[in-house]
Amino acid sequence: MTKGRIIIADIEKISCNEEWILSQIAQRYVEKYQKHKRETDKKQELIAGYLLKEYLGVENDAQLVMNKNGKPMLVDARKHFNLSHSGKYVVLAIADQEVGIDIERVRPYHEATAKKIFSNEIQNAMSKLCGEEKDRIFTQLWTELEAKLKVKGIGFSKEWENEKAKEYFIETRCIDEYYVSLATEEKISVEIEWFTGNGEEVKKYD
Repeated sequence: MTKGRIIIADIEKISCNEEWILSQIAQRYVEKYQKHKRETDKKQELIAGYLLKEYLGVENDAQLVMNKNGKPMLVDARKHFNLSHSGKYVVLAIADQEVGIDIERVRPYHEATAKKIFSNEIQNAMSKLCGEEKDRIFTQLWTELEAKLKVKGIGFSKEWENEKAKEYFIETRCIDEYYVSLATEEKISVEIEWFTGNGEEVKKYD
């Protein structure tokens, strides 16, 4: 079984020289950083670019190529990766095969969204839940679906219904008030690490 990694960065706990990091990361992430107004959004993009630099050596746009759906990939394809962020967390997934990842803070159940993206069977099961449990299950299922769609970079495009029906390996963890889900086509062993800002891991999950 091949291995995969999920690197989690808590942007609230990372103090960094933003100007220095901007000089070290790929231009696409510099531009994403510059276009945002909110400090949280800016730091999410900054740390996303920095994680790619630290773990995959990505320092410029020439090292990246977009697939047909616009998903960034390494030019040499030695590893596959995917990024996601929500609130205070930025996550990077790395694997030997195509990979998708999504992280979301627990959100209130939204019936219209559930009807649009979940099967009748899932909707019926969720109708029996209530309160926080319902919100958590809704968020978990949302991240799992998003991760599946991000394997190919499809998102909620016209092909998403077909992609949703495919079987994927899914690894989901609950981190504080967040759910993070990783998806790959074949089963992998997933290691989860926390990034401190200096390349060290502060703790590790099996």
